[in-house]
Amino acid sequence: MLKFVVKVACLKTRIYILTFLIAVLLNVDVVGQETIFEEKTTIFKTEQSFGVGMHTNGFQATYRYGKYLSGFSKRIYEFEIANIKHPREIKSIYPFEEDVRGYIFGKMNAFFAVRPSIGYQKIIFPKQSIKGVSITSLFQFGPSVGFAKPVYLNIIQEESGISRVVSKERYDPKRHSTNNIYSRSSFFNGFSEMKIYPGLFGKVGLHFDYGNERELIKSAEVGFKIDAYLAPIPILAFTENRQFYLNLYIAIFFGTRNID
Repeated sequence: MLKFVVKVACLKTRIYILTFLIAVLLNVDVVGQETIFEEKTTIFKTEQSFGVGMHTNGFQATYRYGKYLSGFSKRIYEFEIANIKHPREIKSIYPFEEDVRGYIFGKMNAFFAVRPSIGYQKIIFPKQSIKGVSITSLFQFGPSVGFAKPVYLNIIQEESGISRVVSKERYDPKRHSTNNIYSRSSFFNGFSEMKIYPGLFGKVGLHFDYGNERELIKSAEVGFKIDAYLAPIPILAFTENRQFYLNLYIAIFFGTRNID
């Protein structure tokens, strides 16, 4: 029961933070503006945008291409890259020396997801002025291709007084502990040993367009996304690893609309 209460409290905190961020992003003056129907209307055919954002277990970067089906709907093609962390990751530091690189104790693999997807957006509340805000619903689905890259650490092999011998090794929970881990090794180690985990991806959300120019995209987005893999992803040792990741996300997008 206590765990359930803590989870609910954490979710409420995230929702409050996301609401505040969106309120800041949507800080536009809608008083005394002409209605959109009093201005010249441009019919767009396509759009392109780039987005960055965060989710419950990491960050993401997105490229999006949209094809207008009507003035109120469009088909979306998207390519997204995200990192996914285990929710129990805790950073550790070698306690006997300053200025050493921290590491995540027990982390076996860094995990990344590549998500090509197709989807649909429909305006549910159009702009009432050129400086207003439109709200669009969206859903997307597609494959989620996961890449697990082994984590390498600098391991103390021999220590005497103020000197030590350190070697780079792939983390092994059976051999390595806080007693012999010195620091995190380079991120670029382990790429040749990556394993692929196929899965599926889905996303639903709300898109807030607050741009002042029709040709330019300035927007914020919030919603839920899920990655489902065929097997649990071995991210962290000494705990249960997941094969399903449900995340709350927020993102901002910038781009252009085109008439041809």
